[in-house]
Amino acid sequence: MASIRQLAGCIGLAGNISILADFFGFVRRSDGRPRFPTDPETTAEVRISLLRQARLLQGPHFHLNVTAVGSDSFTGDDRDAIDYSIFKIRNIYNQIGVGVGRVQHYNKESAEANDLDVVTTEVEMETITNTWPVPNNGIDVFVPLIMTVPTKDGGTLLGKSARPGPCEDKDDKGMNGAVVGLFGSEQTARTFAHEVGHYLGLEPDGSPAGHRNDDPNNLMCQSGAAQAGGGTIRDSIELTGGQGTTVKGHCLVKPGC
Repeated sequence: MASIRQLAGCIGLAGNISILADFFGFVRRSDGRPRFPTDPETTAEVRISLLRQARLLQGPHFHLNVTAVGSDSFTGDDRDAIDYSIFKIRNIYNQIGVGVGRVQHYNKESAEANDLDVVTTEVEMETITNTWPVPNNGIDVFVPLIMTVPTKDGGTLLGKSARPGPCEDKDDKGMNGAVVGLFGSEQTARTFAHEVGHYLGLEPDGSPAGHRNDDPNNLMCQSGAAQAGGGTIRDSIELTGGQGTTVKGHCLVKPGC
């Protein structure tokens, strides 16, 4: 098996590497040091497997760029929700043999956010993805400080993504990334993985329903439909072999290191 340093180099990391901050992509600090995110159900810190991460990087994997919009007003709990989302997405995509490689974090403070730190329309969600695309081979995921976008049925939109998302040029008309709202760690984590699934080609707008709302345990079932069908936000995360084939065929999924 390749060494940690070799795998880090393969996903674009160099120099002195922090396992938690660089190799796993956790952003929250305690006393200046990276810390594990908190499981919202048990309130304990999560546990990770370095060996599993190393094995996943030797197979198909994708990279993430996570941009906090209005970052100067993010609380510790907001940062913890982002870290838990990164932890959870690794577990979810592990089901189909796909890893999450490099996770880079970016910050847009409120003063430079052009009022996009508070998102109230789908047009603004699209604008975010076109305003700050990261020029690399990762999937751009934007997390605004506040998101209150109404749905047609009177609910609140939890997230939105290009379906499927573009490759490295990220210059498609419409959305060029994913936008995820902060609605508590468990919901944020599921929406994060769900919208990345759309970006990777799962249940695109051209599919009959755009979601797997007849399968409450599947990640691509909408959250409301999953709960109405007897599923839970925490456990509605399954992916099928067919979905795995689709994900592995996306242009931003890289071969193994």
